[in-house]
Amino acid sequence: MGAPPFERLGIVGLGLVGGSVALAAKRRWPAIVITVCDPAPVTQEAVAQGLVSAVVATPGELAACDLIVIATPVQTVPAVLAQLTAAGTTALVTDTGSTKRVVMQAARTTPLTFVGGHPVAGAETSGLGAARADLFDGRPWLLVSASPEEARDPAVFPGVLEAMLATFVVGLGARPEWTDAVTHDRVMAHVSHAPQVVSTALMAAAGAAVGPDGVAWSGKGFADMTRLAASSPDVWQGILDTNADFIADALGAITAKLPTSAEALTDTPVVRALFERARALKSPTSTDR
Repeated sequence: MGAPPFERLGIVGLGLVGGSVALAAKRRWPAIVITVCDPAPVTQEAVAQGLVSAVVATPGELAACDLIVIATPVQTVPAVLAQLTAAGTTALVTDTGSTKRVVMQAARTTPLTFVGGHPVAGAETSGLGAARADLFDGRPWLLVSASPEEARDPAVFPGVLEAMLATFVVGLGARPEWTDAVTHDRVMAHVSHAPQVVSTALMAAAGAAVGPDGVAWSGKGFADMTRLAASSPDVWQGILDTNADFIADALGAITAKLPTSAEALTDTPVVRALFERARALKSPTSTDR
């Protein structure tokens, strides 16, 4: 089974993603020592069940760990970085946020050894109860540099610590891939963030137009399209706030493809070309939630 690349793992936030990191780490390395910072009462149950060794009150109390994973909403990550800086940790620090420019900018103002991260896996549900040891299996886990220049320089990125983090990611079942913060945020706007907004808007529009009784008549297609509408607004507000420019661009690109009149919908060559292009691009598996 082998020793873990980091023997002492600290996790800030034991929700869906943080909890899944803990479960996946324990699955791969049963002896790994996991300490968690999360005030939720369910965290104590995780100790009783043996998932984590201890719970601490503040991120700074994780300073002695070898790797610290910040699995909190993206808008809270800069504050956690500040607390870890004040504690003087020498740990490698990473995060799991869905946007990266704000996080990488905040990390650059600290002396922390930081590598941005984003496991491209998740669900419309949240909390430790939704966590799964197999959540990351076969999924991309993006490891992020602050700038395209760093990402293109093999002497800088990935380095030794990034390689250790990649080994940890592989141990969790994921597939590490390297990118920079700008590329990450632009791509995620198109394949994750804009779809969330569209799903939410579709649910709201249909509900307003036909009411709950009409929605009850819907089939699997509508259910598939609106699955993400059950997502937490607390989580998504931070994502929208920190990637609004690219998300707006992505929504504009979607709008430009939509037939918005009866005449456009009956323009057979145009509509057929749209369907054929989309069908050709559709892969067997999605790239995000």
